[in-house]
Amino acid sequence: MQIAIHFDVICPWCFIGLKRLRLAMAQRPGTRPTLIWRPYFLNPDLPDAGIDFSVYIERKFGGALRGKRLLGSLEEIGRGLGIPFAFDTIRRVPPTLDAHRMIRLAHRFGVQTEVAEALFTAHFCNGRDIGDPQMLIQAGTRAGLSQAEIEAALADEELAATLRDEATAAQRSGTLGVPLFVLNDSFVITGAHEPEVLVRMLDVAAAGEEVHAMAANFSPQRSRPTPP
Repeated sequence: MQIAIHFDVICPWCFIGLKRLRLAMAQRPGTRPTLIWRPYFLNPDLPDAGIDFSVYIERKFGGALRGKRLLGSLEEIGRGLGIPFAFDTIRRVPPTLDAHRMIRLAHRFGVQTEVAEALFTAHFCNGRDIGDPQMLIQAGTRAGLSQAEIEAALADEELAATLRDEATAAQRSGTLGVPLFVLNDSFVITGAHEPEVLVRMLDVAAAGEEVHAMAANFSPQRSRPTPP
């Protein structure tokens, strides 16, 4: 089974969605999905310098007080999932193109999920600037990527264009928010749903795989009755 996760690394609900997906997968140990991370840009027009986190929250949620309440709700949800959200340590909301470039590089080496989670943790729990190339290099090398490979990916304009095109195509096809999970290119669920909901989607996708396998193995020749 393959699960494509459309996400942005500065989306707290995407971090929550990953944790809940893991809990759902633990309830179906016989199902071993391959996770594929797809780019989405929550703030495609963000300047290279980024934006002050407090300003970002105030604009996004319609006021500082409302933003504080919503961040408090996220912290409570995070505690139940083992995510120590520390929003008060975040100083800047950076553009995420470079982060997505490194995560795509990580896919080539089979460590895409590890790198994505490391960046979630760095941003939301440690207040690290995930738009800083040196920070990205540190996170990537810890996952086994080489510094030279990371630097090449961060300078790869063709890769940047590909990621932008993928995100734009997802929006045009109806993806208006993340996280969005696509199971086996067929079953779609949007939002960081509770594990019980995600378990049902895993079951539906697994049932679809079984039907497909039965159809592939079906032999009309064997199924015909023997003529008298």
